[in-house]
Amino acid sequence: MTSFDQDSRHLAATYDRISDSQFEGGKRLVERLELKAGDRVLDVGCGTGRLAAFIAERVTPSGTVVGIDPLAERIALARQRSGEIRFAVGSAEDLSGFPDASFDAACLNAVLHWIGDKPKALAEIRRVLRPGGRIGCTSSPKELHWTGTMPMVCASVFARSPYLEALSPSALEVMSRHFTTGEMVSSLMDARFELCELHVMRRTQIFQCGDDVVDFAEASSFGNFLAIVPEQLRASLRVDLAAAFDATKEPDGISVRSFGSLLIAEG
Repeated sequence: MTSFDQDSRHLAATYDRISDSQFEGGKRLVERLELKAGDRVLDVGCGTGRLAAFIAERVTPSGTVVGIDPLAERIALARQRSGEIRFAVGSAEDLSGFPDASFDAACLNAVLHWIGDKPKALAEIRRVLRPGGRIGCTSSPKELHWTGTMPMVCASVFARSPYLEALSPSALEVMSRHFTTGEMVSSLMDARFELCELHVMRRTQIFQCGDDVVDFAEASSFGNFLAIVPEQLRASLRVDLAAAFDATKEPDGISVRSFGSLLIAEG
């Protein structure tokens, strides 16, 4: 299961500071959801509330936005960002605080792969959406995982001693929770959603130094990234990973490329 115990105030603040790439991806997702004034929107896995605030600009004052996230430190930052949006600590698997058909749309930006019980979560989201309500998801397709800069560079470091001998299989499983595009579509269909759009696109993130890449990986995984090795090796792993990314630096910075999927479905 995904561990939420590694998160901290520092990681939450770091994510809020350097999550521009995921924020931009979230804005593209919101565009495809075609939200309008008056819509009621649930932002699942809202993090520090950046995307929820963007959504609010689209749907308020007559509409509403609710953001939930299992990480209390990130919800605390979200509440500081906007006092007009309702933010709550919560999980996608348990939306019992919301009545049936209480939302027009649900947004899951870079979230679905972190959810432990996806069928339960999607059934709950289906329940709280009105008939014809829309769900939008972004994720990283598993079948294209090894085409990305991040796994290729990391694998070159993880293959060295002492990390190779110390890697935690359970932690590695947490870090590879992505699933294939076909599995994503099947999960939505099993939850009685009808697929409307599917896009797979290449993404590029630019970082100024290797430390920034590691910061992003650690903050976006709420502390699970470096936890693949015992605590006594994490400082040296961080240094070696940063150096490996620095070795790929070009004149305009370190380009971290990957593929992302975007799905829109209707209930």
